[in-house]
Order: sequence, then C-alpha cells, then structure tokens
Amino acid sequence: MKESRRFLRFDVALKVDYMLQGEPKIERTGSTKDVCAEGMQLLTEEKLQKGDKLEFKLTVPEALNPVHLNGNVMWSKEMSSEQKLSYSSGVEFGDIEEDNKNTFLKFLCNLMYLKTGRTS
Repeated sequence: MKESRRFLRFDVALKVDYMLQGEPKIERTGSTKDVCAEGMQLLTEEKLQKGDKLEFKLTVPEALNPVHLNGNVMWSKEMSSEQKLSYSSGVEFGDIEEDNKNTFLKFLCNLMYLKTGRTS
C-alpha cells in the first residue's frame, strides 16, 4: 500500500500541555507518539472528540520555550493498554505564529538529519 502522507513522520515522545478551546481553561498533559510538519498523534488520559479544537504547548528539546500551537482533532480512539495515557488522537495543526513555526521546523529538520545519519 502506498503511503499517502505528504510529510515524513517522526516517532518521538514530547510533553504536550493542552487545553480544549471553548471550555474552562483547564490545562491537561499528554505526550506525542509521532510528529510531522502538519500534525501529530497525541496520547492523553481522556478521550478527545473528532472536531475538538485544542491549544497546546509542545516541549521541544533544546528550545528555550515551548512551541505554542493550535489544532483540530481529526480522529480519536481508545488504546488497548494499561498505561496512564490510554487514548490516541490525530491532531492536525492550525496556523502557527512565525517564531513558533521557526522553532518547530528547526526541531523537525534536526530529527530528519538524525534519521538520515547527518548532523546539522
């Protein structure tokens, strides 16, 4: 089967602090399973709903501050696991402010260099 994704995905676990838009501002914590330039797989303790809008801070190694992003939940499912983070959701990124975009894209470029065996 041919891969239909436009961007290379990286299997990386990053801390994510997120809030559901339109609800009281309660910050929750999750983790990424994989990340690419247009989205990520988010692992959480609670099931998110398709269409949920999120604001989140992605903790990126070697960055001075977390990357602030927003996105939409495209799908969500329960994982068959006894781990604390037992739900998985696909999140598509929305618009990213320029300084956050630069930090995030630099991080992805570094992952690509590592994957191909090159150094930045």
